[in-house]
Amino acid sequence: MKTTMRDVAKEAGVSAMAVSYVLHGSGKNVRVSEQTAQRIREAAKRLSYMPNSFARNLRSGKTKTVGVVFQHFDRLSEANPYYPMFLNGVMSALFPADYTLALCPKLVQDGDIGAMLDGRFDGVLWARPDFTEANIETLRNARVPLVMLHAPPGIEYGMPTFCVDNEQGIKLAIDHLIALGHQNLAYLIDRLNYQTAEARYRVEAFIRLAKELSIEAEVVEWQGTETEVNELVARTKRPTGLICFSDTLAGNLLNVFAETGISIPEDFSVIGFDSSFFCERTNPPLTSINQPVEKIAHDATVHLLALIEQTTEERSESESSAHIYACSIDIRESTAARD
Repeated sequence: MKTTMRDVAKEAGVSAMAVSYVLHGSGKNVRVSEQTAQRIREAAKRLSYMPNSFARNLRSGKTKTVGVVFQHFDRLSEANPYYPMFLNGVMSALFPADYTLALCPKLVQDGDIGAMLDGRFDGVLWARPDFTEANIETLRNARVPLVMLHAPPGIEYGMPTFCVDNEQGIKLAIDHLIALGHQNLAYLIDRLNYQTAEARYRVEAFIRLAKELSIEAEVVEWQGTETEVNELVARTKRPTGLICFSDTLAGNLLNVFAETGISIPEDFSVIGFDSSFFCERTNPPLTSINQPVEKIAHDATVHLLALIEQTTEERSESESSAHIYACSIDIRESTAARD
């Protein structure tokens, strides 16, 4: 039979409230001497007492768990460095606060957005969100605090957002390629990420900035196949500067180019987005827009934990906020002057 707090109290000759105070930190008005506290801890050890976290959470109304929802989660790998950087940022804030991290990509993909806001988590971090008319109302009425990451300003629906300055990042990439003599550019993005709000924002920024600068530009939905490469190379007038949605996409592109005999940066200049550790390991090393993914994730998590400690009324009275982070460009060997 499982040992209870009452068993420990009987063994130590104290009240159950005193046991709860010493072992769980509950009961602000309870006073226990250090000698008594030590007797309680020794009794708990003798009886092999294990606290019932589930019961304690029910009493406190807290699960001590934060859900992290990725819009289109793939896998943790060296070739997909965004996720490790993001999770490192989240964990650096959650774990010191004794919170558990739960990854739950399918809660959004299956269309039941309410499932992530039904109380199973104390709060939710939603990365690279997509929005539909069906889920906007659910988000607005959520009683569980929710913080969005990589959601551009203006689409946050009254919720805090943490996002890089995407327009600045796209402009840095375009300006770099123009300075190298490229006048025909393309923005490459995969089908899944194209659905996210951030991706659409970057696409719009790319089209608008290219038009303002009077350069030729197109958006290409890229799947990374050899057929696509052959079609691109066969064009009479082809884009020579390629800006990719992510380092992962850019790395895949470099691999396919290498397999088909395309030389980088001689034939094309390629730019990624994230500037992760992965960029130094590609061949050639990848020029990339630097966004502080780990810091963004850490700051967003700290903000979420603060919201969790507030009452529902306090959260509703708090103004939504947009936290925007500056970009920079890290120039490596995948871009070069156009002959």
